[in-house]
Amino acid sequence: MSASEPASAPSHRRRGIIALLVTPLVMLFGGAWYVMYGWPESYDKEPPPEMLRRIAAHNQEAYRVLDLGPVLKPRSAPEDPREHHSSNSASTGECYPDGLEAMKDEPLDGVYNVHHSWTSVRKDDSGVRAAFDRLERHLAADGWEVDRGESINKQNFSLLADKDDYHLTISWEGDFKEVTGMGRSPCARYPDRSQERAYHSADPYETPDRQLAPPALVPGGRR
Repeated sequence: MSASEPASAPSHRRRGIIALLVTPLVMLFGGAWYVMYGWPESYDKEPPPEMLRRIAAHNQEAYRVLDLGPVLKPRSAPEDPREHHSSNSASTGECYPDGLEAMKDEPLDGVYNVHHSWTSVRKDDSGVRAAFDRLERHLAADGWEVDRGESINKQNFSLLADKDDYHLTISWEGDFKEVTGMGRSPCARYPDRSQERAYHSADPYETPDRQLAPPALVPGGRR
């Protein structure tokens, strides 16, 4: 045995210890990278009209419980934000990934969600707060997670509800005497490229070839 061999033994042991410590970390971060970037997220393949049907059903239930407005037939929202009138419209939106992949800030290819929005204009605020209290209790009893927000002057307030990746925002705009609703569906994948081209325009300023037509919303007193 040479004189240098005993001195090299601790060095070999240190390298072995370092390898034992580093290997699990490499496997951990490698697995996380695969989950975030190499493992594609799974979405149900559903056509946009079906996703609209689902989110519109939740909006219909909220509108029924509120019972604050007339029957809202499908129509386009006003292009001029200074105009205020009742509306009931829907469109597809883009979906973005979760986790580390979200840092790229790029929409997912072939994946979409559906936005269903409506507005009901009223003459005054009579019965509005009581209707929102009623809706808040109804949503909570039906399993929704509900948050309530209110402006400092108490003139504007909103309900934000989430359940199974469906989102509802129902608001009262006191300045305009408007009840507004926005529903957003979970993300889904277009069944094929032809439907993506039909319901989604690459140019945000252009209208898609096929537009989503939501059902009429009916208040509780009319059913």
